[in-house]
Amino acid sequence: MSSVAVDLAVGSEADAVPQARRLVVDALGENSAVSVDEVALVVTELVTNAVLHGRGAVRLRLLDGDAGVRVEVQDASSELPVLPRHSTDAMTGRGLALVARIASAWGVDPAPGGGKTVWAQVPPGSGQATDTEPEFDAELDVDALLAAFADDDTDLEPTFTVELGSVPTDLLLSAKSHIDNVVREFTLEAAGSTPAIPAQPAPSGLASERLPPELAELVATVVHGFSAARSAIKRQALAAARRGDREVRLSLTLPASAADAGEQYLAALDEADRYARNARLLTLETAPVHQVFRRWYVQTLVDQLRAAAAGADPPPAPTFPDMLGQALTRVAPLEAQAARLELLQKVTAELTGAGTVEDIARTVVRNATEALGAHNAAVYVLDGDDALRTAAVDGVLDADVFGQYGRIPVTPDLPAGAALLSGEPVVVRDRAELVRRFPSLSGAYDSELSLLVAPLIIGEHTLGALSLTFGGPARVEEQTQRMFVTTLADVTAQALERAMATSAATQAHERLRFLAEASVVLSSTLEYRTVLEAVAELVVPRIADWCSIQLLEDDQLRTVALAHVDPAKVAWAHALSEHYPADMSSPTGPPNVLRTGVSEHYANIPDELIASSAIDQEHLRLMQELGMSSSLVVPLTGRTGTFGTVTMITAGSGRRYDDGDVAFAQDLARRAALAVENAHAYREQSGRLASITRVAEAAQQAILAPPPPRIGPVALAARYVSAAAEALIGGDLYEVVRRPGAVRLLIGDVRGKGLEAVRTATVVLGEFRSAAADLDDLRDVAVQIDRRLSGYLAGEDFVTALIAEVRDDGSFSIASCGHPAPVLAAGGHVSAVEVVPTLPLGLGAAPSLTSGRLAPGDRLLLYTDGLVEARLPDASFVDFWSLVGPLGHGAPEEALDGLLARLRGAVCGDLGDDLALLLAEYRPE
Repeated sequence: MSSVAVDLAVGSEADAVPQARRLVVDALGENSAVSVDEVALVVTELVTNAVLHGRGAVRLRLLDGDAGVRVEVQDASSELPVLPRHSTDAMTGRGLALVARIASAWGVDPAPGGGKTVWAQVPPGSGQATDTEPEFDAELDVDALLAAFADDDTDLEPTFTVELGSVPTDLLLSAKSHIDNVVREFTLEAAGSTPAIPAQPAPSGLASERLPPELAELVATVVHGFSAARSAIKRQALAAARRGDREVRLSLTLPASAADAGEQYLAALDEADRYARNARLLTLETAPVHQVFRRWYVQTLVDQLRAAAAGADPPPAPTFPDMLGQALTRVAPLEAQAARLELLQKVTAELTGAGTVEDIARTVVRNATEALGAHNAAVYVLDGDDALRTAAVDGVLDADVFGQYGRIPVTPDLPAGAALLSGEPVVVRDRAELVRRFPSLSGAYDSELSLLVAPLIIGEHTLGALSLTFGGPARVEEQTQRMFVTTLADVTAQALERAMATSAATQAHERLRFLAEASVVLSSTLEYRTVLEAVAELVVPRIADWCSIQLLEDDQLRTVALAHVDPAKVAWAHALSEHYPADMSSPTGPPNVLRTGVSEHYANIPDELIASSAIDQEHLRLMQELGMSSSLVVPLTGRTGTFGTVTMITAGSGRRYDDGDVAFAQDLARRAALAVENAHAYREQSGRLASITRVAEAAQQAILAPPPPRIGPVALAARYVSAAAEALIGGDLYEVVRRPGAVRLLIGDVRGKGLEAVRTATVVLGEFRSAAADLDDLRDVAVQIDRRLSGYLAGEDFVTALIAEVRDDGSFSIASCGHPAPVLAAGGHVSAVEVVPTLPLGLGAAPSLTSGRLAPGDRLLLYTDGLVEARLPDASFVDFWSLVGPLGHGAPEEALDGLLARLRGAVCGDLGDDLALLLAEYRPE
């Protein structure tokens, strides 16, 4: 005999399931003959199914008897639960299979007053669930049950039978499993959006504070709309699977209103796919074949239902294979586009690892021929303003043809030039069009072809051109061709710009190192011929294949230094210059540069220029033997004017000079000119101390050139003040070096006076320029200078120094080698930066780093001991903090001028020691 243990209307709220589970545990208690956990599990699954798929309020009953506990869950829907085929992919339907394993029996009965009751009998004992796959419920007479529902529902609208045709069973099951997963995910999305879902499962019933209204309506349509048709299709598919049928012939009996529901359902699923693509649900986007299937069966169902409701003959329905064929026809033209997109993706990925222009060009052309099937491909880079140089080529291009077009002019008569000048892609669809538009190429190709050429442009910066040649005439319309080649060109241009920027930074770094080495060479001796010969040897082969330095002597240019990559040719070149001296009236070359003081730059040396410079045929032959390809002639200009020239020539290397090389060569020539003038000044002196002092002062002024007003985010100002006239010149020094992402500063003081102190200061500056540009760690910079300086110092000599680095983000580091601590002016306050002093340079310096960060407008002052050791007329030291207190006011130049004015006013005249000041202000862009 059974007794009612629980009879509860649990509703359809989101917390209905845990509420029902708690009631079961409380009602059965610990002494129940059945497993409370198993009953709770059955209740959980049946109530969940009713909440998700039923209608109206959900009622739960537990009847406890000798045969165990009977669980009954009632709702107002006539939609029957379906035990699915076992699947590892489906996220729904597993609960009903679990119920079937636990219960000794289960089923569905029509409920009094409408709806259904799903029941399950849990027998006494525990652990009744088995690991075997549950059999499908063969005893559940679905047709009889549906008939019973129909008898109870007197207000049902008329139904019509729709024949859809045959569909593969496996496809049908996988498609329906996907839809079930979508329903589950939308239901979870709605349930998780608000503390409770309203009981009425209308479209607004799934609305929440988090879900937007349009999405709430979509959720309701997918979950509840078109459910009768979906359930009928699912049952027929499962029945076919049980029978082992490979196909299902779908036949549905539905009311006319299912047509509108079907259209809404189809639109909702399309929206669900868009929602899934945005990664806002766990559900994957619908497979293409599933999309074709659902459009086919829903649209066919809609058309036939509406025809039947109108009393018309049903329209002929397309078969599912016909729909698949139509879909394939639409997809086929996209295959070529997909191949192009795949190439773009592959090229983009590979270009991330390509570091040089040549690597990038080879990557593009190789992929174009291998992956895209281009007959040949080429990447050209702009070489000067009027020519393109081939960076890479791949394919079956004839060697003779490639030899003709390895370097091509930028002219509208050639496809690459036309693309570059117009800024637009050039598309040539066949050989006839090629010959018509570019007659000069009429003999270049014998077979049919199509040609795509696009300029490589980034903003206003033109880099080169990309050329693709395909065998046969073009088979794709021109707009598609243009879009593809433009996109590929954009990807290539971005990679090229990155590589060129990296190359330019590397080149700038190398030039900085070179100038640092040149500074050491220029300061190593006061014998100017030795210095200039060393400079020429330094230039070759790093910058030029030939380097000639000429000075004006007795109104004639004389070669004082000559270097070549092949030393054996130097004697030959000397003999040539002696036999053919420079024509001082020449309108070009070294004589003209000497007259005007203006550099001459020949990115490419045409044959006409060589011919016009030749004195006779033999001279022309000898100059042609040089094989010159590019040339620079820069003046040697010092304080007294222009007195010589430096000529750099490239020949066999094929390098061509650009505007950056001109500026670099001019900088080197200025330094060399100062060295020559200093040497001349030294030689012209009588040996008196005053003369030596002037030479030393000139050298010191030359090596302590004022820094630029700004380097990167750092504004700069510097001052050097000599001591009283009767004191010897000292060795105070400063320097500023720019490196990627930072500015490095040096201030130092050489122990001692006179020329030796100046010479030591010059060595320190040269080594700093080299090490600061080359080494990443600031401590390593100090250690390298210390190591290389030791060979230049006498027994007890040393150099105190402070090295600082200000990075682009405002952070700074300071290494002190026995030097006074810098001053920081920040936020209206002035304070000393606490540093850890170590041994001076030359005595084994190994400094520690002090770090901090500058805000915009903060300033660092680096100074020598002439500031802290200045004395008042009564021999007491000046008040240091009163001197540097106003350091934060005014522009950097004004701040230093004010500091010096206060210092001179305090000491009442000249200083007793040299003084160097270097002020750096953090001023980001």
